[in-house]
Amino acid sequence: MTNSNTSSGNGTFLGFYNGVAGVAQNQQGIALKAFVLNIATYLVQDRLRVESVPANPIKWIRRIFNIEDEELKVKCGLDGYFFIRLIRAMIIIFVPLMVIIVTVLLPINYNGGKDSGIFDVGGEPVIFNVTGLDTLSWQNVAPTQTNRYWAHLVCAVLAVAWTLYRMYLEKLNFIDVRQRFLTSPEHRLKASAKTVLITNIPSEYRSKEALEALYDVFVDNDDRSRLTVWVNRDYGSLSALVARRRKLRHALEKEELRILRMVNKKYRKSGEATAWKRIAENTCQDSLAPGDENEAHSEHDEQNISTAYEMDCRNEAQPWHKYLNSSTASQISLVQGKDGSWKPASSFKIWPSGEKKKVPKIAWLRAEISRLTVRVEELLSKLDDEERFKKQNSAFIQFDRQMSAHMACSLVSHNLPGRMSPRFLEVAPHEIIWPNMGVTSLGRFIRTCIALLLFVAMLFLWGIPTTMLASISQLGTLRSSVSWLYWLRPWPSWILSLISGPVTSILLALLVQLVVPALSRKLAVLVGTPTRSKREVVTQDFYFTFLFIELVLLTAISSGIVNVIPEIVKNPTNIPTILASGLPKSANYFFNYLIIQSLGFSGSVLFQYLRILYVTMIWPWFTQTPREEAWFQTTIPHQMWGNVYSLTTNFAAIGLIYCIISPLMLIFVSITFSLFWVAYRHNYYYVQRNKVDTHGLLFNNAISQLFAGVYVLEIALIGLFFLVRDTQNNFACSSQAIIMIVVLTLTAAFHFVMEQHLRPLFEFLPVTLEDSAVDAERQRFLMYDDTKFPHKESGKGGGIELSELNPVDVPNGSVDELTKKRASRIQMKSMSATAAHARTTLSRLKKETAARVTEIQAHIPEPINRSRRQEVADQLAAAIAGYPDELTDLSPEEREAELKAAFQDPITREPAPVIWIPQDPAGISGDAIKQANKYGRYLQYSNDGAYLTTKNKCEVTQPAPDVRPDWLLDWVL
Repeated sequence: MTNSNTSSGNGTFLGFYNGVAGVAQNQQGIALKAFVLNIATYLVQDRLRVESVPANPIKWIRRIFNIEDEELKVKCGLDGYFFIRLIRAMIIIFVPLMVIIVTVLLPINYNGGKDSGIFDVGGEPVIFNVTGLDTLSWQNVAPTQTNRYWAHLVCAVLAVAWTLYRMYLEKLNFIDVRQRFLTSPEHRLKASAKTVLITNIPSEYRSKEALEALYDVFVDNDDRSRLTVWVNRDYGSLSALVARRRKLRHALEKEELRILRMVNKKYRKSGEATAWKRIAENTCQDSLAPGDENEAHSEHDEQNISTAYEMDCRNEAQPWHKYLNSSTASQISLVQGKDGSWKPASSFKIWPSGEKKKVPKIAWLRAEISRLTVRVEELLSKLDDEERFKKQNSAFIQFDRQMSAHMACSLVSHNLPGRMSPRFLEVAPHEIIWPNMGVTSLGRFIRTCIALLLFVAMLFLWGIPTTMLASISQLGTLRSSVSWLYWLRPWPSWILSLISGPVTSILLALLVQLVVPALSRKLAVLVGTPTRSKREVVTQDFYFTFLFIELVLLTAISSGIVNVIPEIVKNPTNIPTILASGLPKSANYFFNYLIIQSLGFSGSVLFQYLRILYVTMIWPWFTQTPREEAWFQTTIPHQMWGNVYSLTTNFAAIGLIYCIISPLMLIFVSITFSLFWVAYRHNYYYVQRNKVDTHGLLFNNAISQLFAGVYVLEIALIGLFFLVRDTQNNFACSSQAIIMIVVLTLTAAFHFVMEQHLRPLFEFLPVTLEDSAVDAERQRFLMYDDTKFPHKESGKGGGIELSELNPVDVPNGSVDELTKKRASRIQMKSMSATAAHARTTLSRLKKETAARVTEIQAHIPEPINRSRRQEVADQLAAAIAGYPDELTDLSPEEREAELKAAFQDPITREPAPVIWIPQDPAGISGDAIKQANKYGRYLQYSNDGAYLTTKNKCEVTQPAPDVRPDWLLDWVL
């Protein structure tokens, strides 16, 4: 007598490398019985602010349902809108399938099934043991009722047809929304809408003149003045100096703050004069701001810096000397090199060679920052030096019309294969990954191969951390059975339960949701993606592939990847059998998985408990300089789109795979996506903002990835139909299997045809939309010019005109001669001149912005309490509102400089650093500012808008003094 129990185990010797492979089957036969966060939006631009969350839950739900699509597009971009659309599409797919398939298949599977009965198969009695939720699935159909599998076939064909139909409609809607967005007047106004990134440029075309001569065919009358060309250069040496200067600036600010806190702690204990009286005095002191030219120090050189450094090395010269001992100041060890220069001693060298000495850390940091500033300014005047900064094989070309950019990108540019390709559209300046601008085609191929090898290694090595976590989850058992864990036996049971339960689950969640996406993102950069939006698309591919293989396929089948790969390579026809034997047994595991993930994801999205934990318990323990505090206060959480799209698509793939095998899965998937829809609509409207936008490409990628679930469903059903035996032990469902093979073939054909026909429609804009886009733009910016852009009466010049912002799609002759001459003049400028002009303009804009910020800075010295915190928050919000966040906020000259330098490496217009320290009751910060003046313009201090409270904490009422005044304009270029 044969005992056919549906449970199975995995005792492979290589289980250590297989991780959780097969764990899903361990839960076969499970029994049947078995406060919303609103991040305040006063720290964002006015156009992005939203109303507060309704306190009444009913009103909150009503508001969530009433959020308009256009509101979502404005607040969170197309990627946020399409992510909500993806969840909605999954609901539309799964809810009708749930209603039909659950109604049809559950009674068929449950009534008259195998259960715990004995059936005669091939003349031999077989005992079955199908219990719990398995009685509602595929494997409960009795051998005497094999004709019931025709219902499974009909439902499978219906599920595949409905899914493919909805996928096709969603892609058509995606194309329509994307095209309308890209051709909207607001988007056509952006510089990125008319700019093309060209890579792999041959050496003979790596000049402004050569590229203009090649691409002037795409502008009217071959007028090269309508083209703007940026040939990229390798500014690696300059970037290294700037990065080192930023690192030293951070270290100096931390050390200055440490001294300030120690001094003021003693100052308060001494009971000297009223503390906050000194702050009011310090606020009135003048300090060097970025771009200021102090005549007394304008000629400082290395010798002057060395003199100032020697003065700082004397402790008695420090303003804190009367409060602290000399030993309080941190020291840094220096080693004299062979060239006679003094450098910090490396902690990795046990016996460093050369003479050693210790100097005050603050003095050395000040001098080193000053020297670096001298070197940076020297390099900024030589940006066009061919020997120092080599030209790279990529360039940005901005056309006068959006359609010209799309035509230039879609046509073949060079007669040799691989030259001047690939080309990229919709490249926003703040999304550019500048280190990847010089990657060659051969380098990109090698990088891709390396990235793929590393990704395969990730798949094979995934079992190591998961096996370790699985072992930790069994600590209660292991401590009594493993001898070398005897030291755990005295521990209380509740501690072991905490470690093996919640702690292990949190670590596994962090591993899957943080570590793996971070590694996938690193691989995407390694491949050579030129922009952060493209990086997110590649990350989505890597992450979804990892999730689908490791958390779906290998978790469902009985063996890990080490066992499965050789078996498939040896006989590829075994794939349907492998899936058919493993998937039905794993359904109950995915019931639990979906329940936990749906509740966990929805709860974390709504309550943001991780962020609350970070804000209230983790962040206060760190030393917060004013710069760190300002960054923390002004940074709104942003979504890493490659993560959430991949996880959501993976849930949908699970639902598709099990919709016929275990129809009950459709109920769980529908509930999961319904919870996601509510949670993410709230999150993207009230909480998070978008920094990187692929304009919906992630949505299109996610829809295409759903085919993975459809293919696995069809292949598994083919294997399952071939495995069905009747009471005579004969193949009972061969006809159904053959029909599924036909369905699989048709699905592949549909997939290929759909992708081939729709790809051009979302990659490029059709010419038929140009006339309507021009008409809409003319109506938007000409008919309503007086109401939208009123003329300014102050020093910023006249109001903005269409000819100044977008001199492209207007009738011939409407662009005045002054604008043409100005554009022609700027075109003739070199890289150094353009960067210098941009830095000068930014310096002037910084002074104007600082003046506006100063007007709203009215610090009232009060202890920190709730009302004081609100006052500080209001001042910070008002300060941010003083920065321009639209091109219309700039004068024509400022706009011109901003646009001409938009696609130039931002390192070429890096502002001079300012050491930002808080105002303090003892007045040490004011003395430090005066003392730093001896370094001249090479070392600038400021205590504007930063204050040291009675609890020695920093509070800020403005962004950092050296922040670029155009930092909010990155999102509109």
